[in-house]
Amino acid sequence: MGRKISGQTARFYIDPSFSIDVINEQTVFFWEMLDKYTANYLPVSFKQEIADKLTQLRRQDKDKFHQSPLGQWQDHLITLPSIVQAPTLDSDVLESIHQALLQNRQLRISYQNKWEEKPVQRMVYPKGLIFIDNMVYLTGFNPTDDHINDDVLLEEHRNFAVNRITEAVVIDKLIPDWVGRDIFTLDSLQKLGKLEFGKNIEINLVLKVQKYACQHLYERPLSIDQKITIIDDTWRQVSATVANTTRLQDWMVSMSQLSVVIEPLELKAVILERLESEMQLYNRN
Repeated sequence: MGRKISGQTARFYIDPSFSIDVINEQTVFFWEMLDKYTANYLPVSFKQEIADKLTQLRRQDKDKFHQSPLGQWQDHLITLPSIVQAPTLDSDVLESIHQALLQNRQLRISYQNKWEEKPVQRMVYPKGLIFIDNMVYLTGFNPTDDHINDDVLLEEHRNFAVNRITEAVVIDKLIPDWVGRDIFTLDSLQKLGKLEFGKNIEINLVLKVQKYACQHLYERPLSIDQKITIIDDTWRQVSATVANTTRLQDWMVSMSQLSVVIEPLELKAVILERLESEMQLYNRN
């Protein structure tokens, strides 16, 4: 208590003897926090399971719980809905993905692309799951033979939105050994820019941001090396080393009335093109 933790990721420290099956204040705290902090990121079916668990816990010792500090605390917590809700996920699909990942097995999926009328079947060497905002993606590789050049194998890397997987079947065949190379770990794939949409290459971003709009960047910086300098009474300059992802571009478009991209010029051109396209769309309707 009393320590400044701004800019740090929230963590919960649980006693080694903690068990979610033992009914006490810690158990209820665990489920309450899981309910509140994941409310906008979990599918409805998952959220319902958590709600059912909380109902069960409260019924078992309702009076004692409500008299406890944690029981009283829940009256002071509320979760507001996300603008876009989490998509529906198929629990059978998730179970198959889980099994394939833990057993290093190949996976046959039926995948519904946004631009196709019917799902297509494809084989996948599954590698892991990616959580981006309230979307979940399966990351893996197309089936292919081993190659001496890792870059050739990286060309076969793919990401699949789990909510578009209509069926997943575990195949009784092991994933090839090459999928386990160090270059293909989730951390490595992230650094290579394979887990996000866009070029995802590291850039030195420089923005001109209005003074009051810049306030939230003090609280939630774009990167650990972010620097903010005063230009004048109205404007601030923000510089940061970031990955040039589609999410970054979406954020900058949303900030278009309050900020301007100064560098790199290639990114400035991309944002300008998107804004001009939006203006044309609005002018036509």
